Amino acid sequence: MTKENRTLYTLEERLAMAAKSQATSPEAAASMVQRLSRVHTAYFFCGSANAGIMEELTGEFWECLEGNLLHYGGFCHSFRMAIERDDDVLRTLSSGSLKLEPSDPYRPVWSVRTNNAFILLGLLLLDHAKGRMRYRNIYHCTRMSLKQYLDALVDLSFQGNGTLDGDRMEFFWIWRKTFLMDNDGTWSLREALGHILRRYIAAWQEFDHLDHILRCMGALSCHLEQDKRYLNPREYYFSLACEYPENVPDPDSDDTAPETLRSQIFLSERDYSPKVLRKLAEKSPSQDLRELLERNISEKGLAQAMGEINRAVMDLSILFVEPYLRMGEYHYERHLK
Repeated sequence: MTKENRTLYTLEERLAMAAKSQATSPEAAASMVQRLSRVHTAYFFCGSANAGIMEELTGEFWECLEGNLLHYGGFCHSFRMAIERDDDVLRTLSSGSLKLEPSDPYRPVWSVRTNNAFILLGLLLLDHAKGRMRYRNIYHCTRMSLKQYLDALVDLSFQGNGTLDGDRMEFFWIWRKTFLMDNDGTWSLREALGHILRRYIAAWQEFDHLDHILRCMGALSCHLEQDKRYLNPREYYFSLACEYPENVPDPDSDDTAPETLRSQIFLSERDYSPKVLRKLAEKSPSQDLRELLERNISEKGLAQAMGEINRAVMDLSILFVEPYLRMGEYHYERHLK
């Protein structure tokens, strides 16, 4: 339907168009990525609660960024500073694959605070992609297809002074090949974000389950120290320990309201090495709780779960932080001089 040379669409047609990629060409995709880089940070957070949580994680670097913190590309430098502070990972390129080798297979690839900051970043972007945060320059960017977005990153992020950065390109292309084995290039960025965060949550629950048991052990110890009287406190806390809630909401579901998960799915600072966990089990005030904890300590399972957490965090870093550092790298370095 047209009117005065304008095309008018029905509500159904507009909804169908909105559900599709907003990038009609490689140039349009690149333009959307550039606009995301320039988005005002206040629009990105859309609320003091989100900004407050992020400030607890990376805020110690914000003062150094000064004016650059005002836009998303500049804000990404707080992640780079956090990584440089606790860079505890050896990245190696071998046999055409990307390997992450943290010093301890039961610890996150970077500090817990840095890893949690990346998860919060992913949740914020997913809320924008779902249209709940109502800022179009982020929404439209996260609605394009994954392949369009990855191609745009190559065009915008790996060039310096007109020449390609060989090492960065090699690293990116190896990562891209691995990433697209588990993520369909035709997915929207929203779908890719949802997949990354679901994978992270499934791994995070392995550790949260242990935390749940340990919390029950601690509560029983506190109860016994205070000499409170229940008919059978050990049985009561053992029952609580066995009732771990595993129904964490799907972050990509339209039924999951914005800000539902946030710090709820952050990894704790606990040392999850099996040796340390078994020592804690030995101190349990309850034989049943000790045996329950020991049954849930799996060296292979914990190492695999932490590997999944680290992979999810690395994917978020390469997709939504590292490219934006390079887009504004010259401006940022000039500002510091």
